[in-house]
This record gives sequence, structure tokens and C-alpha cells, in this order.
Amino acid sequence: MKTIDIALKDLRRMFTSAFFLAFGLVLPLATAGLFYFAFGGMSSGNGGFDLAPIPVVVANLDRAEGGLAAGDVLAGVLEESLPGLIQASRVEDAAAARSAVDRQQAAVAVIIPEGLSAAVIQPDGRAAVEIYQDPTLSLGPGIVQGLVRHVVDAFAGAKIATQVTAARLAAHGSAVDGAALQNVAQEYSAWAAGGESDDGHALLAVRAPAGSSDEGAGPLGSVLGQIMAGMMVFYVFFSGAAAAESILQEDEAGTLPRLFTTPTPRPAILAGKFLSTFLLLGVQVTVLLVVSALIFDIDWGQPLLVGGMALGLVIVATGFGLLITSLMRDRRQAGIIYGGVLTVMGMLGMIGVFTAGVQGADNPLSTASLIVPQGWAVRGWQLLLTGAGSGEVIVPMAVMLVAGAVFFILGAVRFQKRFA
Repeated sequence: MKTIDIALKDLRRMFTSAFFLAFGLVLPLATAGLFYFAFGGMSSGNGGFDLAPIPVVVANLDRAEGGLAAGDVLAGVLEESLPGLIQASRVEDAAAARSAVDRQQAAVAVIIPEGLSAAVIQPDGRAAVEIYQDPTLSLGPGIVQGLVRHVVDAFAGAKIATQVTAARLAAHGSAVDGAALQNVAQEYSAWAAGGESDDGHALLAVRAPAGSSDEGAGPLGSVLGQIMAGMMVFYVFFSGAAAAESILQEDEAGTLPRLFTTPTPRPAILAGKFLSTFLLLGVQVTVLLVVSALIFDIDWGQPLLVGGMALGLVIVATGFGLLITSLMRDRRQAGIIYGGVLTVMGMLGMIGVFTAGVQGADNPLSTASLIVPQGWAVRGWQLLLTGAGSGEVIVPMAVMLVAGAVFFILGAVRFQKRFA
């Protein structure tokens, strides 16, 4: 009972500590909040990004050549490929298209030149599609330009296809039929611009990344989850060291030696100090997980696995805090420990957050972070955020539990010898 009483007394004192409230709770949430409020106005209810429809006007001045209507192909792609994003309408001429943009009735005007089809078929033909845009906009016009470029590249491929066909026919001594070449250009352009393979399936399909948790987890939720996980791990280790430092503080203030004069055994007193650190970090991790899930709508994963990962984080941070504090001669070394050792190790462990966009969990930068316990903690939370199962999560969880136990034993032994 004495051990629990000591732990609860220290816990109440730590809950009123400005250091814990600021570094343990406010800063991790505030960092994620910066990203949330910076991009929250752009996000939809499902965590994705809402883009307003892009009004586009198309002036098709092209004339069909040899059965190929390249202008109609390009206009059709603009009208049909992204109906929820691009709202394309046709106008009679280039002047009307530019006027619509100048009057801000459209964001982009696509002006298809008169000789586009002829340029696709004729070996030396040239034509340029003009894109006239509102100079104050960038994202919408960029999307339209990318779509136009895709179709124009298909037309360029059609020209190459006709040249290759003509060269092969000539190499075999066959007559080069102009109508056949026009048919090649027409079929290739329609095929490539439509983005379909020979069997009718899409050449390009947009899918969610493998292992994503659900359709509601959009880019904003993924970013916030990564940042929140990194900040939580970073500051939990700080809190563990700061809580363990209270042992040195009480020793220097004389309260701990006086406590040792009481009938309570010294191991029970130290156990109470250790238990208070464990309970403090448990409360910290629980609050951060619950509050971030409620405010930022972060899906941390399966509750059982989240609980196991949280336990592993608390144990490894508690053990590491006790060990690193036991190595300090006095509190004057705390600045070096906090400003140097913990900061460097924390940033190294967060490499996985900084390189979250790098494909593959085993990329060299992410693997380098595993030389510190913070790296294993971050790796575990990243796996949970991607919907990983117990088979994948068990490795970082086991590493944290084992490392935490080793750190705790070493730290406890050093404190026992120190106050023997």
C-alpha cells in the first residue's frame, strides 16, 4: 500500500506540473493541430480534399482529316474523363473562349487549332493546342494542362506509329498506302487518348494504397496520423525522463533521504517512484490517443492492437527514462540529456515520419531509425495507421516490451545501488 500511496502522491504532483502539461499534452496536439487547421478548410468530411469544379471552355477549330477528328477526341476527353472535376463546354471560336476567361466565366480556355488532325496524320505536320488561363489560378489550370498533355502525347504517338508502319512496309517492299496510314493514326489516337488496352480494360487505374484502413482515410487523415504518432512518441520519452528526474530532485532537496528514514523499505519507496512514472505515461498516451481521435478523426486501428502498442510505448519510455536518469550525477546534467540525447534520438526515431512518402517500409532511411527505441515505436504506430494486422505489428511491439524491460531492470538496479 505504501508503494501505491507514494505513486499516487507523485502522480498528483506531476499532473500540476507545467512541464508535463505543455510538453506532454499541449505540444503534441498543437503540432498536429497546425496541420489540421492549415488544411482543414480544404478537407471534406471523409478526410479527403474537396476541389471546386473547374469551368473549362473549348474552342474546337479543327477539321477532320482522313477520317480522324483529333479535335473531337480532345474535346471529348475534356468533357467526359473527369465530369466531377472538369465542367467543359464548347464555344464557337477562340475569341469567345478567351473572353469567357477574361470575364471569369471560365478558369481555362482550350483552343484546338484548325489543322490538328492533319498534323497528326501528315509526317511533317505541326500544330499547337493553346491553353488560355486565369493568371490568378494554378491548381485547376494545371489539372487541365496535364489532361491535354496526355491526349497530345497520344497524338504524337500516333504520328510515330504511322512512321514506323510506313518504314516496316517499305522494308518489306510493300506499297505505302496513305489511307492505311491514316487508319493507323486514327485507331492509335482513339486507343491511346481513351486510355484503354486491347481487352477494354483501363491502362491507368486509380486505387487506394495497399493496406489502407478504409475509404474514409484520406490524405489529410494520413498526414495527421503520421505527425501525431511521431509527436506522441517524441514527447512521451521526454515525459518519462522528466518524471524519473523527480527522484534526483527529491534527493537534492532532501525529501527523499528523509523518506528513507521512515519504516517504509527503500525498495518500496523506489517502486512507488517508478510506478508513478509508468502511470503518468499511461495517462499521457491514453489522452493523446483519445483526444486526437476525437478532434482530428484519426483512426488508430484495431483497439486490441492499439492497446498493446500503447502499453509497449509506455513500458519502453518508462524504462528508458529511468535508465537515462540513473546515469545522471545530478540535475545539472538534465539540460544536456534533454537538449542533446533525447532530442537527437527522438529526431532519429522520427525519420520514418519524414520519409513516409518513400515507397517500401524497408527503405534505408526508415530502417536507420530502428537503432533507437523511438524508431521502433514510430514504426509500430505507422503500421497500425496503415491497417496492418497482428502479424506485422507484433515485431515492433515485442521489441518495445523487451527493450523496456531491459531498460527498467538496468535503471532500477542502478538506483538501488545509488541509494543503498
